Amino acid sequence: MEKETLYRYVKCQATPDEELAVLEWLDRDPAHGRLLSEIQRQHDLVALSGPLIDRYHDAHGPARRLVRLRRWSAVAAMLALVLFGGYHYLQSRRMTRLSEQMLAIEVPYGQHLKLTLQDGTSVWLNAGSTLRYPALFPKRERRVEIEGEARFEVVRDAQRPFVVETYACDLEVLGTKFNVEADPESRRFSTALFEGCVAVTNRLVAGERVVLSPNRMVTLCGGHLQVGDVVNTDAYRWTEGIINLTGQSFPELMERFEKAFGVTIRLERVPEIHIGQGKIRQSIGIDNALQVLQQFADFRYDKDEQTNTVTIR
Repeated sequence: MEKETLYRYVKCQATPDEELAVLEWLDRDPAHGRLLSEIQRQHDLVALSGPLIDRYHDAHGPARRLVRLRRWSAVAAMLALVLFGGYHYLQSRRMTRLSEQMLAIEVPYGQHLKLTLQDGTSVWLNAGSTLRYPALFPKRERRVEIEGEARFEVVRDAQRPFVVETYACDLEVLGTKFNVEADPESRRFSTALFEGCVAVTNRLVAGERVVLSPNRMVTLCGGHLQVGDVVNTDAYRWTEGIINLTGQSFPELMERFEKAFGVTIRLERVPEIHIGQGKIRQSIGIDNALQVLQQFADFRYDKDEQTNTVTIR
């Protein structure tokens, strides 16, 4: 970490990105904290002691240098105590400000993204999804907001539960692996648990809450939570670039294709489709994906390269 950045940090002149970088740097090694404390102490000592020394020097001649030194030692000791408390007060204020500062990541269609939060939790975001999270988690809980689809591998911290907030439900965990999909436009919500334990609280119906065990899932049906088994794990392999085809209607598949391939799909007609079990890779592209579906449904399509629009006929 460059000392210029640390100097700006202790003088409260760092940018939000620099503050976050310093906090991450502090987490990597306890020795970093001692170095920053020393820089903070030196800065505050110089800032507060300069005027005091000048006034004391003006009031006393050279003959009283020894007495001045002893008195200054006492003053310095008192200043050190004040500065130590002041440093921790400033740190507390910075932590509070960062915990209130919300960051957002939006994943465009045609892509998916993996990131690691500052507590070590891994998050995969599917295409068209948005994650909102604080620049620094507060002491009581780790809360994030998701719109779209995401997979979490949460680092366990018994003192700070991890809460995922969606338009429909809140999910509270300590350390676990799960997938959540929450789309407020289509009013779709589901959570599938792979490891650990998740408590799902319905925000739409007061008092409705379920606790999931591994390989169980919950969906929102008619505003209420419905629990079942995870039947098809291919549905959650989008983190590997795999699109599940099993048990979905043609409009549902087209919605997933729009997000996965980053195109706009217009339906002039809705063909019937029945796929017992199947999956395709995102890497094959929209044309090959539609040609695979043509083996199971009767339709034609045109693609406008300029507008990146597919029309189903």
